[in-house]
Amino acid sequence: MTNIFIDTSAFIALYLKGDEFHERAALFLDKTDKKTIFLTSNYILDEVYTFLRSNKGKETAISFAEFLAQNSQIVILKRIGLEDEKKAFELFRKLDLSKLSFTDCTSFALMKRLEIKEVFSFDKHFAKAGFEVIP
Repeated sequence: MTNIFIDTSAFIALYLKGDEFHERAALFLDKTDKKTIFLTSNYILDEVYTFLRSNKGKETAISFAEFLAQNSQIVILKRIGLEDEKKAFELFRKLDLSKLSFTDCTSFALMKRLEIKEVFSFDKHFAKAGFEVIP
């Protein structure tokens, strides 16, 4: 069984058919081993819900939440804890990456804690932080 972290950009690409990365994301998901477990964080879901509500409306954000609930067997939510937040702030302070968000840093901290090396994302910050970005 493989664990892959799933980032905001991947969720948005999968969910929005008009997204520039939708086809790549859908193809990757179709080719993924069915034993793969995707992990994400409460911070990532916050970003996704906020993006969808701001750009596509409240109903789209609610529909995405329902989609996640129906796929809870393959998307596992991990909560960012206090230690993750402390590590994230250390990374936020240390890393010199243009437009790096604090949420990205929480993802880096969580992935390190869980020993996850691969991330399903279209965000280049993950590669610059040393993770393997797929697709």
